Amino acid sequence: MPTTQEHVEKQNSIRITLSYLQQSQNRSQHADWIVTLAFYKALHAVDSYLVKQGLDSAGHSKRNRHVQNYLQDISEEYNALYRASRRARYDAYTYRDNPQEVTTLVNDSVFIEEYIKTLLESS
Repeated sequence: MPTTQEHVEKQNSIRITLSYLQQSQNRSQHADWIVTLAFYKALHAVDSYLVKQGLDSAGHSKRNRHVQNYLQDISEEYNALYRASRRARYDAYTYRDNPQEVTTLVNDSVFIEEYIKTLLESS
């Protein structure tokens, strides 16, 4: 199981790739990947906290339960990202015609990241 620091490093790596796609001239063509990366950035932020708390987060089901039980303040944003990413990955939804939704989802991932960072710094 990765450590808290390894999850933070992965989160940072994803943030760089996400930023690259957001600044791309073909941004709308990559909207589905922007949403997916925003979710995985949030996932690694959440996992960094769960690992530090000694909670097993292997698999989406366990992680989603932990978010509901221990991270209620971000559960709405996390669940929105989870659903949107599944929609992009499995339903082939592109998000090209919904730039505002993409922006909202990316902002949700930033909120989660900052919230978790605060928790990690205080523990």
